[in-house]
Amino acid sequence: MKRLAASAIGAMGIVLWASETVLVTYTTSIPPLQTVSMAFLFAAALSPAVWYLTGSHPLLAFRQPIHVWLLSVSALVGYHACIYYATQKAPPAAAALLQGTTPLMIVLGSCLLPGERLRWWHVVGVAVGLFGVLLLIERGGDASISEGAPFYLTLIGIAAALWGIYSVLTRTQAAVPSSALGWFYAASAAVSFLAHLALESWVAPSVAEWSAMAALGVLPMGLAIYMWDHGMKRGDIQALGAFSYVEPFIGAVLVAIFSSAAIEASLFWSGALIVGGAALASSGLWKPDTKDDNEGKEATMRTPGAPVPKRSILQLLAEADSKGELASINNRLLERLIEIGRDYNDPRKHDAELAELLLALGISVAIWDKAITESDAREIAA
Repeated sequence: MKRLAASAIGAMGIVLWASETVLVTYTTSIPPLQTVSMAFLFAAALSPAVWYLTGSHPLLAFRQPIHVWLLSVSALVGYHACIYYATQKAPPAAAALLQGTTPLMIVLGSCLLPGERLRWWHVVGVAVGLFGVLLLIERGGDASISEGAPFYLTLIGIAAALWGIYSVLTRTQAAVPSSALGWFYAASAAVSFLAHLALESWVAPSVAEWSAMAALGVLPMGLAIYMWDHGMKRGDIQALGAFSYVEPFIGAVLVAIFSSAAIEASLFWSGALIVGGAALASSGLWKPDTKDDNEGKEATMRTPGAPVPKRSILQLLAEADSKGELASINNRLLERLIEIGRDYNDPRKHDAELAELLLALGISVAIWDKAITESDAREIAA
C-alpha cells in the first residue's frame, strides 16, 4: 500500500507537470534564466508548508552530502534553463510532444537498476520512440515550424532525456528526503539569478507574467517535483515511467486550449510513435515475470552473512515502519560491518559498500535519536 500510495502521488505530480509547457508560453518576453530564478523562488517559498506537513526538520533536510547538492541543483537549473530557452522559440505543441523522450529514458534507465533486465521490447520500444523524435525534429509541425526550430526542438529532446536519466539516479538517493528539495529550490534560484545577471538583462515582468512565473514555481517546478521525487524514491519507477507517457499529450491539449497552436497530422504521427514506443518499452510491466520477482525478493531478504547489495539497506531503512524492522536492519548492517573488518586487507575492495553502510548507520542513529526524543516527550507530557 505504501508503494501504491507513493506511485499515486508521483502520478499526481505528472499531471501538474503537464501545465509547464503552456505556462512558459506566457513568459516569452522574459529572459529564460530570469524566469527560472523567479519560478524557483516561488517554489522555495513552499518549503515551510512542506516541512510542516511532512514533519521534517529544516536542518535535517539541509544536511545532505555535497554530491547530492551538486546533482540536484545542476539538474534543476540545467534542465529548466535549457527547456525554457528552447520552448520560448520552438513550436509549442511540438515541444510538448517531444518531451515524451523523458519516459523513454526512465524505462530504459530503470532496466539498469538492480533486479531489472533489459529485454527486446525495451530496445524496440526505445527505437520506435526515437524514430518518432527524429520525425518530429525534422518536420517540426510543417507549417508551424519557424527558422531555427529544429535546433530548439533538438535541445528540448536532449534536456528531456537528461531529466529522465536524473530521475533514475534519484532512485539511488532513497535516503535523501523529498523535503530537502526546498533547499535545492532556493539554491537553484540563487544560481539561476547569478547566471541571469552575468548573461542576461533584467526585464520588468507584467502582472500576467508575474502570475505565470508564480504558477510555474508552485505547480510544475514546485509541487510536481516534490511529488515526482517521492514517487521515484518510494513508488514503482517503471509504472510511473509508463504513466508519464500521457504528460506530453496533456501538455499538447493545454496548449491547444490556451493558445492558437494546432496539432497537425505530422505532429500526431510523431507523438503516436513516441508514446507507442514508450508503451511497448513498458509492456513487461503489465505481465510481471515471477522468476524475476522471486529473485528480487531474495536479493532484499539475504541472510545476515551474505554481502549487502548496494541500496538494499538504504531502501529497507527508508521503508521501515516499526522498531522491530529497524532493529533487524541494524543487526544486518552491523554484521556486515564486522565481516568487512575481518577482511580488510585491501581497503579499496570495500570502499563503495563501506560508504553505503556508514551512511545507513548514520541515518539509523538519527532515526533512533528522534524516536527516543519523541518517546521521552510523551512520557513527560503524561
